[in-house]
Amino acid sequence: MPTPAGPPEGRIAQRQNALGPGDFPLWLPRLLAMSDFAFDVLRRNADLRAELAPYVADARPSRARWAGPEPDFAAALRRFRQAESVRLISRDLLGIDTVEATLAGSSELADTCIALALEHAEALVAQRHGLLRDTDGSPKRPVVFALGKLGGGELNFSSDVDLVFAYESGGEDSDGARPLAPDAWHARVVQRAAQLLGDIDANGFVYRVDLRLRPFGQSGKPSMPFAAMETYFQREGRDWERYAWLKARAVAGDIDAGNRFLETLRPFVYRRYLDYTAIDALRDMKAQIDLEVQRQDMVDDVKLGPGGIREVEFLVQVVQLVRGGREANLRQRGLLAALDACAQGGYIAPATAQSLRNAYLFLRRIENRLQMLRDAQTQALPVGTDDRERIAAGLDYADWSALRANLDRHRDVVSTEFAQVLAPRRSSRTDAGNGAMLAVWRALAEGQGSAERMESAGIVIGDVLHERLRALARSPGVQGLSARARGRLDKLMASLLERLRERDDNEDAAAAAIVD
Repeated sequence: MPTPAGPPEGRIAQRQNALGPGDFPLWLPRLLAMSDFAFDVLRRNADLRAELAPYVADARPSRARWAGPEPDFAAALRRFRQAESVRLISRDLLGIDTVEATLAGSSELADTCIALALEHAEALVAQRHGLLRDTDGSPKRPVVFALGKLGGGELNFSSDVDLVFAYESGGEDSDGARPLAPDAWHARVVQRAAQLLGDIDANGFVYRVDLRLRPFGQSGKPSMPFAAMETYFQREGRDWERYAWLKARAVAGDIDAGNRFLETLRPFVYRRYLDYTAIDALRDMKAQIDLEVQRQDMVDDVKLGPGGIREVEFLVQVVQLVRGGREANLRQRGLLAALDACAQGGYIAPATAQSLRNAYLFLRRIENRLQMLRDAQTQALPVGTDDRERIAAGLDYADWSALRANLDRHRDVVSTEFAQVLAPRRSSRTDAGNGAMLAVWRALAEGQGSAERMESAGIVIGDVLHERLRALARSPGVQGLSARARGRLDKLMASLLERLRERDDNEDAAAAAIVD
């Protein structure tokens, strides 16, 4: 139903009339004014209209309210997700839930829907092809990993869900009348589950499902055994995949098996050394995002624009990726928990951490309100006056200008901090010096880096350190690096040699770093 024209009072009256008679809570007009999506769900769901007040009183999504698959599982799952979403919107608008609670509730609802879809998909495939079984006869279930904000338990209201399907091992074919090999059986389960969640019908959809973050992307198998995934990450894993799997969480299927796999993957995500290459990797990712923001004129995007949600995430995650291999406390999935750990470890000043927390929560609340309006996956600030004033009123601001002023203040805080830590590096005399040091390092790798040559470049070091540098440069591990990894190591070693050239007292520290 189109949004009624006219002032808010007229819109609310029309919507209440459309819902028909009922003993509605006093706060219903506020809900109808702030969410077209909630009105549409209530209009089509008489049971929810009758039980709206007690429904909203529940603090968490409840699987007990799941009506079951009859007569149509897909339609029932869509109605379940939509009714629970109205509950989340109402609690947020009424100030019952904090931003953190809304994000956690959105995540828990997605977990529940994904688990229900997976169970039903397994049952559908088993009807024709049987089950895969372990040596003791017990069924072997898939695992669904959630990445991104769902993995971190901080899903926004209307988001796609980044999912990766996998399984612990292969083994024998399924035991049905028409048996399938393990990879084919799992592929059919993935297909069914993704359809149940993502297909659109008269009842809408459950979640937009993104499966592209799996190994080899769209060209890869829909589901892979853990051993194959581990081999992939060892040989092919890229920087953005480390970033993506930092928040990974097993959300459905064989959760215990999924947790065991994530533990084996930890050395890929968190390197045991201080991984300063992560800084350049995140800079590169942010540069690509900025190009897309400029191309699509997304400056007013609260997620990807300047001072947006993504910049807060990068500020925290760069500390996690650099130091998380050595400091277990930094290995947090949730952004806010990770921000606290960074402050506790002394990597972000307490006052800065508090400012970033405030900005992040403010940005996430606006993001949710934008999406609660029509259940649309958007982070762009509205252009129309009506939508702007509805968002401002829902957040208790006098008008859009007042809201925008506060938003700009928070974004300025984020932008300032981001520029100090992760802004693109500019060329300087130091870069030129590093170029000379790069030549010295490459000479070492080619067996030509004599002590005399290093001294002529201004690097005066002892025999022990020189031998360690030469051994490192000629080691099989360094010689066998990919071109990309070798390029990053070259940059790091050039910087180290430049510091050795500038300061005599760095020799002991450098030697220790090389040994480690």
